[in-house]
Amino acid sequence: MEVVRHLVTEIGTRLSGSASEEAAARYLASKFEQIGLEVELERYRFLGWQLLEEPLLEMLSPNRERIPCAPNVYSSSTPEQGAEGTLRLIGKIRPRQGSGYDKYAIVNGDSEELAYVVATDQPVARNSVHNLRFPVPEVNVDLDTRRKLQELSEQKTPIRMRLKLRTKFDPEAVSYNVIATLRGAADPERIIIVTSHLDTQIGSVGANDDASGIAVLVRMAESLVKAKPAKTVRFCSFGGEELGMYGSRYYERRLKETGELKKVEFVLCFDEVGQEKQTHRFRATSEWLELKLRSVLEQLKAGERLGEGLIEPFPKRWVVRAFGSDHAAFVEEGVPAVSIGGGGHDGYSHTGSSGDQDTLEKVSSDIIRYKADIGLRILGEIGAF
Repeated sequence: MEVVRHLVTEIGTRLSGSASEEAAARYLASKFEQIGLEVELERYRFLGWQLLEEPLLEMLSPNRERIPCAPNVYSSSTPEQGAEGTLRLIGKIRPRQGSGYDKYAIVNGDSEELAYVVATDQPVARNSVHNLRFPVPEVNVDLDTRRKLQELSEQKTPIRMRLKLRTKFDPEAVSYNVIATLRGAADPERIIIVTSHLDTQIGSVGANDDASGIAVLVRMAESLVKAKPAKTVRFCSFGGEELGMYGSRYYERRLKETGELKKVEFVLCFDEVGQEKQTHRFRATSEWLELKLRSVLEQLKAGERLGEGLIEPFPKRWVVRAFGSDHAAFVEEGVPAVSIGGGGHDGYSHTGSSGDQDTLEKVSSDIIRYKADIGLRILGEIGAF
């Protein structure tokens, strides 16, 4: 738990492009160096984004009340006085997720869409990532608000809202990847990548998402140094995951450009893995890998420890970006992968975007050790050592 505790209490929120994300990268690089790995701190530029103050979403009529909301990353600012107008339903988005989300526009008297309000099925308002090619102001609201808006719409009651949102784009933002290499003793040209991510969501100290994944990587590295793997294992903690998996996509593109991607045989990803009471998700990209994964889970009696129905179908290509993590860029290039992740134990993910719930006391050192054991067994099954 030392790694999780340091990231959460000494560094805290680690937004991509921030000084705290860099501090996390340098801390982790020093940990891997102490273990005995070859470490590269990879620096890259990207289009950064900052929330300058808490957004204010108000219903002005038929009732006046403040609506809890979460700004979507890459939303632009409203005018200083806010974006005010009539709420108009545009339609459904993400239709393949159950019934989809309801997307509304705040529209002025000239029928101009000033801002967007996305009514989700989440119990709390959570951030997501807006399409940066269309940087309008946009916030998400929770399920209770969704039901309220639906009821008013069915009654044909006009709704008037105002959104105040202040954000900033940073074209000079810098993020970091930590690439820690343990060279293989027999087949060093054959590469296994094990991943986690450094950054957090807005307002989150990221204990489970993803300090827990980082802690798993450190524990696995300590074991593998002693085991002397046959193949090269690279422990990669990427920046910018919460903004669109920037760090892993940058690294995958660099490997492709240098011709090294063809040497990567397998990717193992850990994201949101440290809570006892959460949905524990395991996915494999092929039947062969799923058999290996199932064998490992049976050996370690994971059903008894984590619950039944642990293995889920791997997302099809169209949802890898939306529901994936740092394995996504590699999967899209045909690299086999296993992802180990999690989410809220009541069916919702309360660990990432809901920062007030992703706290240190909810992370279990026993679960981190257990997930590291699973990871090591998987590497053993595929012949890494």
